[in-house]
Amino acid sequence: MNMRLALSAFVCLLAANAADAACVNRFVSRTERPRQVVTLLTGKLTFQEAQALASSIQKKDSAPLEWLGDDGKVVAKQFGELKIVRPMPVGCDGKTSGVVMIVNFATSSTPQKKMLVKLNADTTVAFEQQAE
Repeated sequence: MNMRLALSAFVCLLAANAADAACVNRFVSRTERPRQVVTLLTGKLTFQEAQALASSIQKKDSAPLEWLGDDGKVVAKQFGELKIVRPMPVGCDGKTSGVVMIVNFATSSTPQKKMLVKLNADTTVAFEQQAE
Protein backbone atom coordinates (compact mmCIF):
# COMPACT_ATOMS: atom_id res chain seq x y z
CA MET A 1 0.00 0.00 0.00
CA ASN A 2 2.77 2.46 0.92
CA MET A 3 4.56 1.64 -2.34
CA ARG A 4 1.44 2.54 -4.35
CA LEU A 5 1.09 5.81 -2.45
CA ALA A 6 4.75 6.68 -3.01
CA LEU A 7 4.48 5.79 -6.71
CA SER A 8 1.32 7.91 -7.08
CA ALA A 9 3.02 10.87 -5.40
CA PHE A 10 6.05 10.49 -7.67
CA VAL A 11 3.89 10.40 -10.82
CA CYS A 12 1.97 13.48 -9.66
CA LEU A 13 5.26 15.28 -9.00
CA LEU A 14 6.55 14.42 -12.48
CA ALA A 15 3.30 15.59 -14.06
CA ALA A 16 3.45 18.89 -12.16
CA ASN A 17 7.06 19.47 -13.28
CA ALA A 18 6.15 18.66 -16.88
CA ALA A 19 3.23 21.09 -16.72
CA ASP A 20 5.53 23.79 -15.35
CA ALA A 21 7.94 23.20 -18.24
CA ALA A 22 5.25 23.74 -20.90
CA CYS A 23 5.68 26.92 -22.87
CA VAL A 24 2.47 28.96 -23.14
CA ASN A 25 1.91 31.31 -26.09
CA ARG A 26 -1.80 32.00 -26.53
CA PHE A 27 -3.95 34.84 -27.83
CA VAL A 28 -7.53 36.09 -27.79
CA SER A 29 -8.75 38.86 -30.05
CA ARG A 30 -11.70 41.11 -30.64
CA THR A 31 -12.54 43.58 -33.38
CA GLU A 32 -12.96 47.25 -32.48
CA ARG A 33 -13.74 49.34 -35.53
CA PRO A 34 -10.95 48.96 -38.08
CA ARG A 35 -8.48 47.29 -35.73
CA GLN A 36 -7.84 44.08 -33.83
CA VAL A 37 -7.34 44.23 -30.08
CA VAL A 38 -5.25 41.19 -29.20
CA THR A 39 -4.39 39.91 -25.73
CA LEU A 40 -1.15 37.94 -25.81
CA LEU A 41 -0.12 35.48 -23.10
CA THR A 42 3.52 34.54 -23.52
CA GLY A 43 6.33 32.95 -21.59
CA LYS A 44 8.91 34.28 -24.07
CA LEU A 45 9.17 37.60 -22.18
CA THR A 46 9.17 38.27 -18.47
CA PHE A 47 7.02 41.08 -17.07
CA GLN A 48 10.12 43.29 -16.73
CA GLU A 49 11.29 42.54 -20.28
CA ALA A 50 7.82 43.38 -21.62
CA GLN A 51 7.77 46.67 -19.70
CA ALA A 52 11.19 47.55 -21.13
CA LEU A 53 10.00 46.64 -24.65
CA ALA A 54 6.86 48.78 -24.30
CA SER A 55 8.92 51.72 -23.06
CA SER A 56 11.43 51.30 -25.87
CA ILE A 57 8.63 51.20 -28.49
CA GLN A 58 6.99 54.27 -26.98
CA LYS A 59 10.30 56.17 -27.16
CA LYS A 60 10.69 54.94 -30.75
CA ASP A 61 13.96 53.19 -29.87
CA SER A 62 12.45 49.85 -30.98
CA ALA A 63 10.16 48.92 -33.86
CA PRO A 64 6.50 48.27 -33.03
CA LEU A 65 5.24 44.68 -32.85
CA GLU A 66 4.31 43.10 -36.17
CA TRP A 67 1.70 40.46 -36.94
CA LEU A 68 3.13 38.20 -39.63
CA GLY A 69 1.31 35.88 -42.01
CA ASP A 70 2.37 32.28 -42.60
CA ASP A 71 4.48 33.51 -45.52
CA GLY A 72 6.43 35.84 -43.20
CA LYS A 73 4.94 39.03 -44.67
CA VAL A 74 3.54 41.73 -42.39
CA VAL A 75 -0.24 41.53 -41.94
CA ALA A 76 -0.36 44.54 -39.60
CA LYS A 77 1.78 46.64 -37.30
CA GLN A 78 1.13 47.67 -33.74
CA PHE A 79 -1.07 50.73 -33.44
CA GLY A 80 -0.92 52.76 -30.24
CA GLU A 81 0.40 51.73 -26.87
CA LEU A 82 1.55 48.22 -25.94
CA LYS A 83 -0.21 47.60 -22.61
CA ILE A 84 1.59 45.36 -20.16
CA VAL A 85 -1.14 43.89 -17.95
CA ARG A 86 0.42 41.49 -15.45
CA PRO A 87 2.96 38.71 -14.93
CA MET A 88 2.02 35.14 -15.79
CA PRO A 89 3.31 32.15 -13.77
CA VAL A 90 4.52 30.13 -16.79
CA GLY A 91 7.78 30.97 -18.57
CA CYS A 92 9.65 29.60 -21.59
CA ASP A 93 13.30 29.05 -22.41
CA GLY A 94 14.42 28.99 -18.78
CA LYS A 95 12.43 32.07 -17.74
CA THR A 96 10.58 31.70 -14.45
CA SER A 97 7.53 33.70 -15.53
CA GLY A 98 5.81 35.24 -18.51
CA VAL A 99 3.52 38.18 -19.22
CA VAL A 100 0.04 39.14 -20.34
CA MET A 101 -0.07 42.12 -22.70
CA ILE A 102 -2.56 43.85 -24.98
CA VAL A 103 -1.69 45.14 -28.43
CA ASN A 104 -3.77 46.87 -31.11
CA PHE A 105 -3.16 46.02 -34.74
CA ALA A 106 -4.33 48.43 -37.43
CA THR A 107 -6.28 45.96 -39.55
CA SER A 108 -9.76 44.57 -39.94
CA SER A 109 -8.33 41.08 -40.57
CA THR A 110 -9.11 38.58 -37.83
CA PRO A 111 -6.48 36.10 -36.64
CA GLN A 112 -7.54 32.46 -36.90
CA LYS A 113 -6.15 29.62 -34.76
CA LYS A 114 -2.50 30.68 -35.14
CA MET A 115 -0.79 34.05 -35.09
CA LEU A 116 2.87 34.91 -35.64
CA VAL A 117 4.00 38.03 -33.80
CA LYS A 118 7.41 39.61 -34.22
CA LEU A 119 8.33 40.99 -30.80
CA ASN A 120 11.72 42.34 -31.87
CA ALA A 121 14.34 41.79 -34.56
CA ASP A 122 15.42 38.49 -32.96
CA THR A 123 12.14 37.08 -31.64
CA THR A 124 9.08 35.90 -33.55
CA VAL A 125 6.57 33.92 -31.50
CA ALA A 126 3.85 31.56 -32.76
CA PHE A 127 0.70 32.05 -30.69
CA GLU A 128 -2.25 29.65 -30.65
CA GLN A 129 -5.80 30.90 -30.23
CA GLN A 130 -7.12 30.34 -26.72
CA ALA A 131 -10.23 28.15 -26.66
CA GLU A 132 -13.25 30.08 -25.50
